[in-house]
Amino acid sequence: MQTVVYPSFQHVDKAAFKSWHATYTQRMGYIAAPLMIAQLALAILQTYKHPQPLSFTYLALVALTWLATFAFSVPLHQKLQTNGPHPQSISKLVSTNWIRTALWSLIALRHLPFA
Repeated sequence: MQTVVYPSFQHVDKAAFKSWHATYTQRMGYIAAPLMIAQLALAILQTYKHPQPLSFTYLALVALTWLATFAFSVPLHQKLQTNGPHPQSISKLVSTNWIRTALWSLIALRHLPFA
């Protein structure tokens, strides 16, 4: 997403962008929304069942991904849908998505054998 999909937004034909973007966000929503909801539910359940620092850290990281999603990504996608492929909006989407990329990377580290 971070290095391929979002930067490619600027290469979509301007006349077709709104239709293409609407299809893209809907299809991604079918994938991302259930995964994010499941991740949040599991983080809450883990914290409830095992209230220890690592569980609270995991929950905080998941909550921060939600915050970044709804503070940055969703409004930028709405702006792109309304205004079309504005280069500054695409650039901001890419740059702010690094926050989510970093958070999800930290979350993934907890699943490594040495973590």
